[in-house]
Amino acid sequence: MRNTLKILILLAGIAVAASAAAHQETELYIPIGKSPGISHVKSQIGRIQSLSASGDGVTLLVQDRAVYVAFDTTTKIYLQYAAPGQRNRLGTYADCQADRTAEIHVGDDGKLRWIKVEMP
Repeated sequence: MRNTLKILILLAGIAVAASAAAHQETELYIPIGKSPGISHVKSQIGRIQSLSASGDGVTLLVQDRAVYVAFDTTTKIYLQYAAPGQRNRLGTYADCQADRTAEIHVGDDGKLRWIKVEMP
């Protein structure tokens, strides 16, 4: 009985981890402001105001207030294209340019999980 319970707990943990990873992978295709359970709840949308001189963060203007977020090695940068024929893709820090609309998702631990940047 105890072994069965341990196996069930292990399988539940694996399922939760797989679900979180799958959501992260599909985030590339979800438009800015449309992420279920995240957009407007655990994220903020604004315009990129400036990039840090050290190249590790951006300041967004969100509803007339500046919000600075720092990037780390795990931060995903998703590029969102509206033009026909353009496909969303992963980007780099260089794609985070001033005056572009962006959505940021900061995790409960305070780390920037991802930023979606609207591309021309």
